[in-house]
Amino acid sequence: MERRHRRTKREKLDDELLKITETMDQYTRSLADLEEKRLALIEEIEQERIREVTRLMKEKNLSVEQLKNIIGETPKEAAVSPGA
Repeated sequence: MERRHRRTKREKLDDELLKITETMDQYTRSLADLEEKRLALIEEIEQERIREVTRLMKEKNLSVEQLKNIIGETPKEAAVSPGA
């Protein structure tokens, strides 16, 4: 029966380095996938907010111009104190 070749310290270190590199690559891919999902969720949230505003505009029968005027007036109204 032939004896198995004993691995050197350098071979063990090379194997460990390879495993660590592969693990890092896997985490890098996972991180890229998670970032893509995060951006998709942010976009979906933004689209839902737009749908909410559109729904509210329809309920209140507001045009885009009317909404612009309302939004434009808000900071001015907030600057005036309630007791003035």
